[in-house]
Formats: sequence, structure tokens, C-alpha cells
Amino acid sequence: MSIRRSHRMKSIFHAAIAAIAAMSLSAQSANAAITIFGSSVHSESGVTGSSAALGVPDATGATVGSSGELVLQFLQPLTGAGISFDILPVAGINVIAVSIGEVVGGIATFSATSFIHLDDGLGASVAVADLSAACASVSATGCSLLRFQNVLAVGSPGFALDGVSGVSNAPEPAVWSLMILGFAFTAWRLKAERRRDPAALLAAHG
Repeated sequence: MSIRRSHRMKSIFHAAIAAIAAMSLSAQSANAAITIFGSSVHSESGVTGSSAALGVPDATGATVGSSGELVLQFLQPLTGAGISFDILPVAGINVIAVSIGEVVGGIATFSATSFIHLDDGLGASVAVADLSAACASVSATGCSLLRFQNVLAVGSPGFALDGVSGVSNAPEPAVWSLMILGFAFTAWRLKAERRRDPAALLAAHG
């Protein structure tokens, strides 16, 4: 093997190691849980101001009336853990059922089990019990839908829902940036190697 080819192979090897290290770090970071908020309304029935339930809490909630239903969609799949939401003060009592789901074969499919919360009209920040197992029963790749149902309303126009969030394992923007930089560095090293003067390379290793 010539000196020039040997040097090129070593450079390629080093560049490949750098790229693999970047991808390995990205894969590890991708498993770090991040909190995300509902991004869009998938479907609704008997709901007023549905979009008010999206994004961070802002004290303006969507009102889900008696027998009403609101399904929110998330940009990244949820794990089923760390789901929370705010219920704003509204007179009366509401029984709220929360279930997790995913669009499967073009159809919104939800878990058979639900988390039940009793709204006493005073308002509350609610932490939902872990729905990871419920999510896994629907989809093996995570669930992007949360369904809120008003099972029973007594002396109330409905419950006011705000700031719905959940946990996702999707990579953070910084992780994507790191991975892109790793590939860019590899491409730069290979391009620079191809442009190197053979005579100069031989002189450097003479």
C-alpha cells in the first residue's frame, strides 16, 4: 500500500470515528425525556374555544361541556409518562376521563383504560397516572393523541382545560445539530484529503 493511500485511509478512519462518536452521543441524548405541549386539535365535540387548551398554561382554557370530547395532538409521540394539565375554576362538578392513543391505519385509536379525575370546580393542576402501559397497548412507537372526555357534569357548563403536556423521547434540537456537525466534519475531511497534493504528502512522510 502506498504512503499516500495509507495516509488517506488513516484520515478516513479518524473522520469515521468522529462521526460515529457524534451519532452515539445523539442516540444517548435522544433517550432523554423532554416535556412538550399539545400542538393542534385533532377532533372535538361539545367544546368551546378548543385551541385555548394548546401550548403552555395561560389561564384561558377550552371548555369541554357535558358529554363533550376533545382530542389533542402532539408533534412528537408521547411515552405515556409525565402527562399533566390544568383545570381552571368553574362552578359545579365534572368527571373527566383521559385516555392516550395514536392514529393507526388512518383511524384514531385509544387505550381501553383511562385516567379519571374529579373536578370539584375549584381548579387544579393535575398529574396523570403513568399511561405508558396504556400507550404500549395501542402503539409500539409512542402515542401522539390525548383524549379528554366529560363523562358527567353536575351543575356545571363543563370543565376548563389548559396547558396539556406530556413527555416525549424525541431528540432535542441541540442533538440534531450535533449529529449534522459530525457528518459535516466527516465530509470536510474527505474532501480535503482528495484535494491534497500527492508530492506534498510524500514529502511530509519522507
